[in-house]
Amino acid sequence: MNDPSIIARHHRMVAINVAMAIDLTGQVAADALPYNHFSGVTGMLDFVRGAAMSEGGKSLLLLPATAMQGKKSRIVPMLSDTAVVVPRSDVHYVCTEFGVVNLFGKSFQERALAMISIAHPDFRDELFSQAKRMGILGAEQVQKGAITGVYPLRLEETLEIDGESVTIRPAKPVDARRIQEHFYDLDPEDVVARFFHRRERFDAREAGEVSQVDYISNLTIVAVVGEFGFGRVVGIGEYLLDPGVNMAEVAFSVSREWQGKGLGGLIQKKLAEGARDKGIAGLFAYTDPDNPAMIRLFEKLPYRIEHKMADEMLMLSCRFDEPASEVDDSDGLSGHRWRRGERFFAPTGCGSIPLG
Repeated sequence: MNDPSIIARHHRMVAINVAMAIDLTGQVAADALPYNHFSGVTGMLDFVRGAAMSEGGKSLLLLPATAMQGKKSRIVPMLSDTAVVVPRSDVHYVCTEFGVVNLFGKSFQERALAMISIAHPDFRDELFSQAKRMGILGAEQVQKGAITGVYPLRLEETLEIDGESVTIRPAKPVDARRIQEHFYDLDPEDVVARFFHRRERFDAREAGEVSQVDYISNLTIVAVVGEFGFGRVVGIGEYLLDPGVNMAEVAFSVSREWQGKGLGGLIQKKLAEGARDKGIAGLFAYTDPDNPAMIRLFEKLPYRIEHKMADEMLMLSCRFDEPASEVDDSDGLSGHRWRRGERFFAPTGCGSIPLG
């Protein structure tokens, strides 16, 4: 019964096991407490491997984020005082009450950030510090709001566009690499349009700044296609709060093959919902006055849109307490430029993400 090769014969076999503790690299403890044997050898590893080998199968490891009535984290820096039941190389999906991550094929740094993101918020600071002391996270890694923030699940939605499943959700710390790959996948002309000059390198730090948000004063929404944990980012939207006026500036980026499918409008809707929930008064954006596509997109918002020229740029703005009588359902994002202060951010043909 516990032969992994026999377990793997089941089509779409799903194995659900409960762990006692998991460290930041993905090593799993299940049959022993620190210096105290808890049970006999289990069949957990057999089912973990069997399910992973099954066609369409999945291996899920579940654990409460804390023990001892919330006084101790079950996600620990390193399993140094107990037996490892499941090696990190066999771990795929890990689930706590704070989220789900897929560790398979990830680097140590990606694993650590993923595990910290689903730990209890009270222990994330210490886990982050321990990971840096252990060298799992580099010295350049900076702790941002997303590490300690609570992921706003209400903003997550999966829908079908042209026969393909697309998940639109808030960005997570583990999305930095996907966002960086999104930049690398851009057509050369879109790179020039987006960054206002030719670029052959895209700094991981810049992509990290887009994914490391606090979900309150700054929020990034991503559109992801593909398998959970290995998905590809095909659209990005971001707002950044200007506390002086309690308004948030928005920006977008949509991959060339996904333009014209309404993705920009869906991302914008999520950004508006997130901003409104956090008490932000409204949204604004700068664009070229000769860019009707961006203007139409912004005017999809169900609020009264104000148009104002500022230094040869068109400023679009709306307040959430001023609903519009009519809403334009047209969509489009093409050839516009955003500006924050004196710095320009050119788009991918469908908007831009401010990285500075």
